[in-house]
Amino acid sequence: MITNKQVTGVDKMTEAGVAFVTTRWVEPGREDDYKAWTVEIEDALRQTPGFVAFEQLPAIEGEQDFWTQIVRFDNRQASVAWEQSPKLAELLKEISSYTTDSEVASVRTGKRDWLNFGLSTKAGPVAPAKWKQLITGILALYPTVIIAHELLNRLIAVPFALSTLLTNAIAMSLVMLVWLPQLSRLLRGWLLPTKPLPRSTTIGVAAAILAAIGVCLLIFLALFDS
Repeated sequence: MITNKQVTGVDKMTEAGVAFVTTRWVEPGREDDYKAWTVEIEDALRQTPGFVAFEQLPAIEGEQDFWTQIVRFDNRQASVAWEQSPKLAELLKEISSYTTDSEVASVRTGKRDWLNFGLSTKAGPVAPAKWKQLITGILALYPTVIIAHELLNRLIAVPFALSTLLTNAIAMSLVMLVWLPQLSRLLRGWLLPTKPLPRSTTIGVAAAILAAIGVCLLIFLALFDS
């Protein structure tokens, strides 16, 4: 029985390897059934050509209520064959009554067996919707760039190209290391909801973010526009 992160299989991944990633919600109270089903699917995988390893990341109470399975194959053909196999379809039918909102993606892996989720643009529980990432990123980046630019110009006199480089380096460092992690925690329930949000909530939070960007614009126009 799998109760924590578990990895099985042998380390034979090649540069052409593929990871078959699935996330799904499990009906409360059916976790033990799902774990038992996981043993079945792992047994089937062990008999599948090209199978390398199986990993399961269970739901975490209070943080995420979806389960993630990562199945590694040593080539793309093996991954596609498993995805389209009658055996997988049969196994998925067994859990269809108590699991919902499945997201599936095939992701290439490097020779070090790292998963590059950036290669997948499919939105799902593992990543916020692209438009949500966009406006959240603008909220973090816009005021940071403006303030960094103005402070830098007041402190030192450097050529435009160097000033732009320094401004972007400072702004991106702050955004990636400070602002976005904070915003991600603050907006987690909106960015990665564990259940569908009412349309009014989705639109309302987006409108608040856009309003905050607009307020920043008005402030900067008043302070710095010459």
